Amino acid sequence: MATIPRQEPATVSCPYCERETTVSVPDDVGADVDLEVRRSVALYGEHTTVVCSADHEFWVYFC
Repeated sequence: MATIPRQEPATVSCPYCERETTVSVPDDVGADVDLEVRRSVALYGEHTTVVCSADHEFWVYFC
């Protein structure tokens, strides 16, 4: 059976409307990871795609 890493929740603001949105931070990126919110996707870096309650899509990078 595969082990699924535990994910910690974090809150970020949507870059379009400033609504707060909860994202899951993978446990394997470290406890002191910085979250960087972007309106567009970058070519590299560990990230997740997020959609706020107003249907704005943006990306959160784990730095």
